[in-house]
Amino acid sequence: MNILNDYTVSLSTIAIVPNCHPQYQTMIIDLEGVFYFSDKPGSIISRSCLTYGASYDGRRDAAIYLANYIQKTPILISEADGIIAIPTHSPDHDDCTWIILHHIKEIKPTTKSCCQIKFHNYSDLEVKSSSLTIRQQIQKAAVIYSIFCTKQKISYSFDR
Repeated sequence: MNILNDYTVSLSTIAIVPNCHPQYQTMIIDLEGVFYFSDKPGSIISRSCLTYGASYDGRRDAAIYLANYIQKTPILISEADGIIAIPTHSPDHDDCTWIILHHIKEIKPTTKSCCQIKFHNYSDLEVKSSSLTIRQQIQKAAVIYSIFCTKQKISYSFDR
């Protein structure tokens, strides 16, 4: 088990997964390997936002204001690097896994309420969320990316 004392989401981060363990509450899937960390996934996302210059609440508020994504809001962690974290559930939910947008290659349903996410590095992860939900989350994240990380500004909301 690879244990970390500190972690910031970066371009090599693939997913931040809740881990049912009394001490190591998060499993981090990274291009460098799989690591375990004592903080909850939401704390890692929040601290990473601060590291890149904005609070989690500020990032969330901006996404809600500009794209009207109130529920399961994708979070722009780094505008310069285009790092966007997609929650599979409400961030307060125990099963909420955070997937980093630019690593997603393909979504495949496994059951009605679960799907497998395949990544560009040929790894995969099964999440307790339908493939439809994950696809909607990817669409939301793509809009967030367009608003904050490109010069092209669109004002379309998939929720309307």
